[in-house]
Amino acid sequence: MDILRRFVTEAPDIQTFRDAKPTLLVSWWCTAYALAVIFLRFCGRYVRTEKVFFEDGIMLMAIVPLLIRMAFTHVVLVYGTNNTKTDGLSAKSIHDREIGSQLVLISRIFYAAYLWAIKYSTSMFLRTLTEAVWQRSHQRMLRYLHIFLGATFIATVISDLGACQPFSHYWQVTPDPGPQCRQGYAHLITTGVLNIVTNLAIIIFPIPMILKSRLPRAQKISIMLRLGLPMLSIALTLYQLPRVIEYRGQQPFRSLVASFDILLATFTSNALVLVSLLQDRGYKKSKYKVQPSTYENRNVLTKTPTAGGGRRPSRWGSDEDLISEGKESTGVIAMEVYPSSTSRGKGSAEIGRGGRTSPVIEEPARAKLQEIRVAQTWQITVEDDVKDREIRDHRD
Repeated sequence: MDILRRFVTEAPDIQTFRDAKPTLLVSWWCTAYALAVIFLRFCGRYVRTEKVFFEDGIMLMAIVPLLIRMAFTHVVLVYGTNNTKTDGLSAKSIHDREIGSQLVLISRIFYAAYLWAIKYSTSMFLRTLTEAVWQRSHQRMLRYLHIFLGATFIATVISDLGACQPFSHYWQVTPDPGPQCRQGYAHLITTGVLNIVTNLAIIIFPIPMILKSRLPRAQKISIMLRLGLPMLSIALTLYQLPRVIEYRGQQPFRSLVASFDILLATFTSNALVLVSLLQDRGYKKSKYKVQPSTYENRNVLTKTPTAGGGRRPSRWGSDEDLISEGKESTGVIAMEVYPSSTSRGKGSAEIGRGGRTSPVIEEPARAKLQEIRVAQTWQITVEDDVKDREIRDHRD
């Protein structure tokens, strides 16, 4: 707390709802755009795959703390808080500010909960992006990252609720409860610093995997730049900390910057997915249904054949395509053909080699793509006079 005393300032001037109304409108605007981005991501991915991915479900669930935070922020901006000068306040204004001071504590918790939820969703999405080079050690690093996210979130909650003693001074208006109870600098600095650290951890996490890949150097740099978009949130946080202290912790300005932080964090965590939807890249469901086959190793309409006789689910595209450059992967689509009677001997020799089943691929001219039967019918009508004439000619 000795460090926080360096930032102690007198309470800001009284601000009415008319002064906070522009901030309220912009906060709702930022929340609405964040909701639109989340719904666009979720619906776009679901339409392509007809499946809800875990990271998409987490992003959708993050809407709950986002809306709760905005609901409490609305009341806080209407009623005000105890971080103000108390001269000339009416009894009703004091009562309203007590309620606002209680709700602002809850809104700050849900503000951090939303930011940490999308961080967790982003970390899970990085798992699918780097699936080609994923190893057991990376899974262990991901687990440590999740533990770090959980510990830092708990730290933000403690800084919000544990900086003022006694606890009831958090919403005390008169007499002045002291700057440590009304300014909330402990939560501001703790959340800001941990927000920067966690964003850096998410940026650094996939870099070793990208560097170990066999991609060209230019493509590696491009991928790291795209995955480094959370640097924008770090820049905003570095701007937020000194400016809020400069404004002496005014709640309207603090809520305004927090709303911009929410919108920017939403865009940076969903930008890669949204761009993939526009480019028609990434994981999507198979366009054709695969019929059962008597062959053990049949992989119809897969981008790459399986190795070791395993079975791989039929699908088009992969989330790994989101970090690839240029055109999509030029993998060959394997199509199996039924062997003809003249080539069954050769095929059986290939099947016996190594104990693995290998389908026989024939030239298109000799390939039998199952039996195709075409039935043709003709409708014949004979007039009565024609029949009579033919009968008479036959008798003659």
